[in-house]
Amino acid sequence: MIRIENINKFYKLGKGRFHALKDVSLEIGDGEFVSVEGRSGAGKTTLLHILGCLDSFDSGTYLLNGKSVGKMGDRQLAAVRNREIGFVMQDFALVAQEDVLFNVMLPLYFSQTKHRMKDLAAEKLERVGLSDQIGKKVSQLSGGQKQRVAIARALVAGSGIILADEPTGALDSGTGREVMELLRGINREQGTTVVVITHDAEVASYAGRRIVLADGVVEYDESA
Repeated sequence: MIRIENINKFYKLGKGRFHALKDVSLEIGDGEFVSVEGRSGAGKTTLLHILGCLDSFDSGTYLLNGKSVGKMGDRQLAAVRNREIGFVMQDFALVAQEDVLFNVMLPLYFSQTKHRMKDLAAEKLERVGLSDQIGKKVSQLSGGQKQRVAIARALVAGSGIILADEPTGALDSGTGREVMELLRGINREQGTTVVVITHDAEVASYAGRRIVLADGVVEYDESA
């Protein structure tokens, strides 16, 4: 369960401050598929970074599975990111010179034996349809295959939340639909909470709930 209340976030801008998020409050329940939409500068990525424990906030409350994120230190936040949240980014954020298996195993390096890491990574690669690419270098893959590797990596630590930032932004429309179908299937079959940041109405249509941000404020929040 994600719950934020009256979150405010400021960034320094010259001699002043830019108010990126303004008293934002929302709850995202376990197993929801949510899109967060808005124009550039609306606060989408700022919200994602806060939800993903990648960035701090200036005021308000964030409870993640009942735990107060604002009270956590750096080591606790790193542990939360590693165990409870999986990330899927527009640029894939993979280690290009390493193979597929290595990339998917990365979140497990400090928590599992090598044998267990390989088994878990292979299992998730099978789920995303890439069992036959396990030994290939990431640099040899297509964009769609790279995003599937990123999704497998997001799943491998057993995280119940996937945060996806423009996951189809670097893909053609057909491949983008395949990635969104995969995310929707994972959401439905495994009960994984999925939050997708997007400016694309077609991508947003896969979600069961749409949240629209405008100038750092929740303008619209409605279930499909």
